[in-house]
Amino acid sequence: MRARLMLLILLITLPAVGMVTYDFVRERHRAAAEARGEALRYALLASRDVENLVETTGAVLAELAQLPDVRSAHPTRCRALLEARLSRHLYYANLGVIGPDGLLRCSALPFTPPVDLSDRAYFQLAVSTRSFVIGDYQVGRVTGRKTLNFGYPLVDDQERIQGVVFAALDLGWLDDVAANIATALPQDATLTLLDREGTVLVRRPDPDRWVGRTVPEAPLLAAMVSGPTEGTAEAQGLDGRVRFVGYRQLRAGVGRTLYLSVGIPRQVALGPVNAAFTSNLATLFLVAVAGLVAAWAMGTRLILQPVDALTSTVRRLAAGDLSARTGWRGGPGEVGELARAFDEMAGTLQRRTAEREAAEAQILRQLHTLTALYAAAQKLTGSLDSRVLADDVVKSCVAFGASLAWVGPADPDGVVRPASRFPADSPYLDGIVVRWDDSPAGQGPVGRCIRSGAPAVVEDVDADPAFAPWRDRTRAFGYRTVAAFPLVARERPFGVLALYAAAPGFFTPERVEFFQAYAHLAAAALDNARLFEETEQSLRRLQALRTIDVAITSSLDLRVTLDVLLDQVITELRVDAAAVLLLNPHSQHLECGAARGFAGDEIRRVALRPGEGHAGRAILERRTVVVPDLRASPDTVHAGVGPAEAFVGHCAVPLLAKGQVKGGLVVYSRLPLDPSPRWMEFLETLAGQAAIAIDNAALFADLQRANLDLRLAYETTLEGWSRALDLRDRETEGHTQRVADLTVRLARALGVPEEEIVHIRRGALLHDIGKMGIPDAILLKPGPLTEDEWAVMRRHPDLARQLLWPIAYLRPALDIPYCHHERWDGTGYPRGLRGGEIPLAARIFAVVDVWDALRSDRPYRPAWPAERALQYIREQAGRQFDPEVVRAFVQMMEGEPADVDPVGVSRPRGSAQET
Repeated sequence: MRARLMLLILLITLPAVGMVTYDFVRERHRAAAEARGEALRYALLASRDVENLVETTGAVLAELAQLPDVRSAHPTRCRALLEARLSRHLYYANLGVIGPDGLLRCSALPFTPPVDLSDRAYFQLAVSTRSFVIGDYQVGRVTGRKTLNFGYPLVDDQERIQGVVFAALDLGWLDDVAANIATALPQDATLTLLDREGTVLVRRPDPDRWVGRTVPEAPLLAAMVSGPTEGTAEAQGLDGRVRFVGYRQLRAGVGRTLYLSVGIPRQVALGPVNAAFTSNLATLFLVAVAGLVAAWAMGTRLILQPVDALTSTVRRLAAGDLSARTGWRGGPGEVGELARAFDEMAGTLQRRTAEREAAEAQILRQLHTLTALYAAAQKLTGSLDSRVLADDVVKSCVAFGASLAWVGPADPDGVVRPASRFPADSPYLDGIVVRWDDSPAGQGPVGRCIRSGAPAVVEDVDADPAFAPWRDRTRAFGYRTVAAFPLVARERPFGVLALYAAAPGFFTPERVEFFQAYAHLAAAALDNARLFEETEQSLRRLQALRTIDVAITSSLDLRVTLDVLLDQVITELRVDAAAVLLLNPHSQHLECGAARGFAGDEIRRVALRPGEGHAGRAILERRTVVVPDLRASPDTVHAGVGPAEAFVGHCAVPLLAKGQVKGGLVVYSRLPLDPSPRWMEFLETLAGQAAIAIDNAALFADLQRANLDLRLAYETTLEGWSRALDLRDRETEGHTQRVADLTVRLARALGVPEEEIVHIRRGALLHDIGKMGIPDAILLKPGPLTEDEWAVMRRHPDLARQLLWPIAYLRPALDIPYCHHERWDGTGYPRGLRGGEIPLAARIFAVVDVWDALRSDRPYRPAWPAERALQYIREQAGRQFDPEVVRAFVQMMEGEPADVDPVGVSRPRGSAQET
């Protein structure tokens, strides 16, 4: 007993030891958390400065990349600009521009070319990503200093890489920043900046030992790479000491990820806590020794003797004899109270044991129920196929003890149609129509459970009058008791689970509760499967509509669009054949536009009048016609139906667009049709898509014809204007058409794009349109013109511009009418343009115009020979004409046979004298 008392004292001290240890552990965690938090705060503080510098570097490089001197890498201006920027940003060791070949083209620091930097990571990343990038640690080939380089791509207007502008960040400056932060860190704390490869960029303390070294296997780097972008860790530092580390991933632009960490040695962070723990343990040891001495002295007299009196009673109770009692009748005191407590405890244990045994039996039964439900629920979650789920439900019910089970949906028409049963070969349900409405046939357990939403049980089929219609059949199959359980989804019964058993009294309250719980699980699984199947069907149909929309918008071939539509009709509506019948506006017959799924080609020769057959009736009445079974239809005229097709179900939908009938969509099935509202809705939606496609094709054809007619009208009008000008100025009759044709040939020889040739031709036809504003007295004057008359004559280019500029269609052709009298040397009119300022079309036409004038007879001179005219044009190259145009014209004309030279028509002096 004394030993036990000693042990008791020791046990009493154990909670105190535990509390001291708990406080120690808690304080260690607190101190570790504080050290982690402090390390993270310093890491965030330091990372903010580095990130600001990276962002500033990105802004500086982006600004430099826009400067023309930098983009061109001008030898003097680029270097002067970079030197100025380098003097403003002292933390950079150098700024420079690298060409697309990797050679250094410009630098703020002098260098001796060539310097090849194509192997630098920042250059390769900037070229490949076309973004602001961070490179690796390196020793600069120009600076000779330890740097971290950044690159920014130079991209031209055609998105081609023209080079890379870079900035070399001096790691010595980063080390100075780290030194300033390190002064505020706790004792022996470290500050480290590494890249993803483990290269040390900054290290405090002892930077000379670590900067530039690569330590890819360091535990510190592994902790930062595998962790989040910022956080804390406890890891071994580069010097081998375990530290509490706060770190932050630094990333800007594209390229290398940098990691900045601050580490506080674990020994430094936990030192005060360890010292306090040692002191508390020493104090607790002295207190425990004093307690042991007191227990030894007083335990025998106060406790040992009374306890012996109770030992025998305790042994009997410990042996399981719950009827044992102490019989102690001693006076008041702790020992007497203890004896009475032992007797009460024995009585209570005896009662509780009996209650526990009964409860264990109940729990065991419930456990079996829950296990069965859990296994059934797991099985129900294995599939989203409603048919498979229904089979699993009825099989499980038979496994739970029922003789027959079936499940079926409750249709709105008051009929329950069994969807699945087990045993599957049981003929019990053959020929039975199960109802749930208010008719006498609907008063059985199935109808009652659906209407009430609660289980309905027939304890004995002979005793329930409502079960009379099925009593004989049920007894013949040996079933004596029946139960029906509603399948409820969103507080509404949508079906029933019916069970039959041969044993009377099978459906006890416990079994009813069990099957009702299972029915809830089955209802949830079946409803989920139904929703999944409907959602999957809706998605397929949306995709089908999307496919048709893409066909409509991407193709102007109506047959291609209709083929895509019919493929979707057959696939999504699960019919055997479909066709689009187009209404011929001339013959007013329905003719096949596209067909799919027909065995023969009768559908291709169909010609139905509106009102003829089901398809014609749908067109005439503008409504959908459904024929579930063609064999029972009195109308035997069916589009495309031959004896070999064996079609049974048929549906025809009119194609309406903007209130007009465009045709009809007909579908056929070799099984009877029983379309649901969703099926009909989707069919009519597809018909609407077909109508849109047909209407779009018709609109496009009409638009093409209208555009062609409009262009022909424009061209005819322009040619009429040119003939009107020739008729007014007979000296140049035929001149307009000749120069227009020759100008087009010369423009093609010079490589002018075809889309611009049409405007050049129009400008050539209208080159003298401004002369419509010149009085006949001047235009048709037979003698020489005075200076005032020449001033009026030279206004005809401005008059041409005033006439043509308001006409947007002819505005692109204005260069020739407005500028064909400009000269290469700038002495022309009306604006005195020089060289390349003159539009190319006007430069081409000027040569052709002079050629035709020289080769035509005039009252004041005969037509020049071709060689003399060519020689004149050669002499005017660089003065009156563009030399390149002259060269192309001469080459073109020297290749012409002599008999095709144009011959002019003489008339009295007029405007041609001007040329």
